[in-house]
Parts: sequence; C-alpha cells; structure tokens
Amino acid sequence: MDAGSAQRAEAKRVSFGLPMLDWPHRQTPEPVAASAAATFMLHRIFRSLLVVFACLWIGIPVWAEQLDIMVEDGAAPWSKPDGTGYANDIVAAAYAAVGVDVKFTVLPYKRCKAKIVAGVAPVCFSVSPEPGLPDAIVLSDKPLFTLHCKFYYNVTRPKKANSEDDLQPGTVVGLVNGYEYPESIDRLKWRGIIIDLANSERLSLKKLSAGRIDFAIMNVDRIKTEADILRDAGVDNLAYAFDGGTLGAYVGFSKAHPRGEYARLKFNEGYAIITRNGVVRKIQRRWEHPDVPRKN
Repeated sequence: MDAGSAQRAEAKRVSFGLPMLDWPHRQTPEPVAASAAATFMLHRIFRSLLVVFACLWIGIPVWAEQLDIMVEDGAAPWSKPDGTGYANDIVAAAYAAVGVDVKFTVLPYKRCKAKIVAGVAPVCFSVSPEPGLPDAIVLSDKPLFTLHCKFYYNVTRPKKANSEDDLQPGTVVGLVNGYEYPESIDRLKWRGIIIDLANSERLSLKKLSAGRIDFAIMNVDRIKTEADILRDAGVDNLAYAFDGGTLGAYVGFSKAHPRGEYARLKFNEGYAIITRNGVVRKIQRRWEHPDVPRKN
C-alpha cells in the first residue's frame, strides 16, 4: 500500500467512528470506586439482617408499631376538638401502662363509630351500649365514665311532664344525632313522643331556649356538668326537669379490623393497672369541675 492509500484508509476508519486504539489519552478507567461502594452497601445490608434475625430469635421487637385510635371531637371535656380531654387521658394512660404507643385521630362521632364498624380503624371512643349497637363493635370491660341523662325544659313555658313516664304523645324531645341513650329513651318514639335530632347538645339547647321543642336531654357527669353545657350554649332560660337514667361510656373495638382484638386486650390490661395504681383517680381529680364536691 502506498502512502496515499494508507492515509485514505485511516481517514475512512475515523469517519466510521472506530476507536482510535493508538490514541494514548483514551484509556478506560478501572471501576474500583464503584465496586468498593457496592461491597460496602452489601455489608451494611447483611449486618442489618443479622441484627433483625437476632432480635426475632430472642423475642425483642424489631420496631414499635403505633396504634391508631379514633376519638370523637364534640364531647368536651371528655373529648375535645383539639385531641385532649378526660377520656383521652384515660385511654392514653391505659395503653402507656402496657407499653403501647397511640396516635389519636379526632373526627365527628358518627364517622368515628362508622370506621370501626367497617373495620377501617381498630378503636373508637367513647361508645355506649344501646339496642341498636352494631355487632361489629365490642366494648371494653370497664366504662371510661358513667353519664347521667337529664331532661331540661324552658322555664318561660309550661312544663309538660314531671317524669319520663309522664311524657304524653306529641311531646317533642331533643336528642343529639348519633348519640346513644338509655333504652327507655330510645323507646320514647314508640310511645308517640316526637324525637327532634340536632348535631350537638348546644344546638338542641338553643332550640329549647327558642321554644321550638318541649324538652332537651343532656348527658352529664362530675366532669361534664350542666353549668358548662348551658354556658357554652349561651342560654339562661332553661332548668332541670327530671332524670332519664344512666349509661356507661366505653372504648369501642372493631371485630373486623385485624388489630381490634389486640387493642381490646391491651386496653383492658392497661386500664386494670392504672385503676390499681391510682392513675385513674389522679386523672379524675385533674378534670373534675372545681364546683363539684370531691369524693374521697
């Protein structure tokens, strides 16, 4: 091959993008750094797996699971919209006593109860037993508190009854939509009593104050008092009429949720502990109304 032919062959080789093997600066670097990084990561993963297997072997939890609990938002001071309250403190203390971390999700009571019925959430409080309570809910062994159902009337209008048995057909009684009441109150509608539903006790009391209903029922105890509810409603023309029975308020657990039974057993265990060691009584004293005489 003459000199001209050699030059043309070299030009053709470059034009087709063939590697210039005779270029001294085109050297392929050794993948030393990438190989070392991959080896380091494999060692870390291997060590982590060894730790996990060791913990499982000796029975130590590898990570702490958080229990998500639904709580109603409109039952102050038992449970307040900001996630605090007497019932909230009791539930948190019971689970803390058995080493269970909890997270409260605050929402309206009807949605709270619906979530455990559907198995979307394991726990909701506070739930009371009633004839229509779904079978999908099981209650705690002990109530968080016992509420007293009391009838109130408008003092500027004639009082139409002096007891629950005296209520006549056509009498209008205000209840809160979704709340549970003693069985005798649930049976009022079968006696011809007209049930007027409101979204809160506050709204029901305002209706009573305006003369739109004959009676309104309030659920109260030593922590949630009549004075507090009347003051919150901003009414001053209402008075106590007569009692409507008592009802326990419990923690409700979902039978459909995979952690519902676990949550129930742990709460019952923890509540027994804080009852024995005096924590329940300390929480009660912290939340009791200052005007209510304390029990020893």
